[in-house]
Amino acid sequence: MPSARLRGLVGLAAAAVAAATSGVLAWRSAAAPPLPVLAALPPFELVAHTGLPFGSRELAGRPWIADFIFTRCAGVCPAMTARMVQLRKQLPPEVTFVSFSVDPAGDTPEVLARYARDFRADPPWFFVTGPQRALYALSTDGFKLEAFEVPPGQREAGGDGPFLHSSKFVLVDGRQRVRGYYDSGDEAAVARLRADVVLLQREAP
Repeated sequence: MPSARLRGLVGLAAAAVAAATSGVLAWRSAAAPPLPVLAALPPFELVAHTGLPFGSRELAGRPWIADFIFTRCAGVCPAMTARMVQLRKQLPPEVTFVSFSVDPAGDTPEVLARYARDFRADPPWFFVTGPQRALYALSTDGFKLEAFEVPPGQREAGGDGPFLHSSKFVLVDGRQRVRGYYDSGDEAAVARLRADVVLLQREAP
């Protein structure tokens, strides 16, 4: 059986290795380049599923993840929302989630509130609606993501629905700047999103 002195020396050595390893990891994190700034969002004010006004003012100063969905979607939207549910469990509580509807005529605050309950999506996750023109302008001009209503004569039978929109998740910083786009159906991309949230939180405010 090792002596108390030997056990103490082993403990000191292990502590030294742990400290050195921690220092290397911290150095690597500090040396990592900052996330790029890909777009800047304009100020906006819409309505959350809570029935209260919700926009850039409520999101100032905190990182958030956005996507675009609609509740009648028969295709990618349910999978995107389910993936968001998992992300919310894996990320710190100070990260806000915002799902913008591309079907504001159908997605009233009451409909979005029911959708949120179905997915057990409580704040800080907000489902947002408002005038279609404002939502589509925010998507295309702000987030640089496609969103539009398909004309009735061009809709495919059995398709996702009457609205086309991006299936990407978007990481936004507290200054309302887009810092990353991630394919919601790609596990490697979602893992990169989780890592980028950590990098973003380490940036100076």
